[in-house]
Amino acid sequence: MKTLVLHESKTGSTEKYAEDIAKRVGADVYPLKKFKLSKMAEYDTIVFGGWIRGGEVKGLNKFLQAWDSISAKNVLIFGVGMSIATKEGRDQLINQNLLDMYHVRFYQVRGSFHFEKLGFLEKMMIKASVKQLQGGDLSPEQSALATIIDNPIEWYDKEKIDRIVNVIEALKVEVK
Repeated sequence: MKTLVLHESKTGSTEKYAEDIAKRVGADVYPLKKFKLSKMAEYDTIVFGGWIRGGEVKGLNKFLQAWDSISAKNVLIFGVGMSIATKEGRDQLINQNLLDMYHVRFYQVRGSFHFEKLGFLEKMMIKASVKQLQGGDLSPEQSALATIIDNPIEWYDKEKIDRIVNVIEALKVEVK
């Protein structure tokens, strides 16, 4: 069974997860923008990982453009964001990204956060959010948001990556 891992990464967390998954299952790994979608036909299992902004899994729409050619394959998708993964958060991501229209396995994965690695637009959005929060009674979550500009968050969700790897390995056994 041949496995492919594609990714769209902004600050490196998604790329690290994609590379780790690929290494553990012996898969080919590429950034989505450097891979010809027509070559997905060569693979039995395809994994796509994208970073999350505003509930949107970045790169997902481009990836799903090839859906007609991969719909009969094993497809796993993971979205990497700052939020702690929850059932409600996962369900919201599935709904917002219209993933219930596809037969895929979807995983919400928590990633690291480094303000200095963001682009201009993302920096401005976060600074505006923090400024809006200042001056009022803040919840613990809101207080934490106010500190992320100066304090990078290092996070690796080993449990979720183990789960994805275990599913890929189980799919390999099913094919034999």
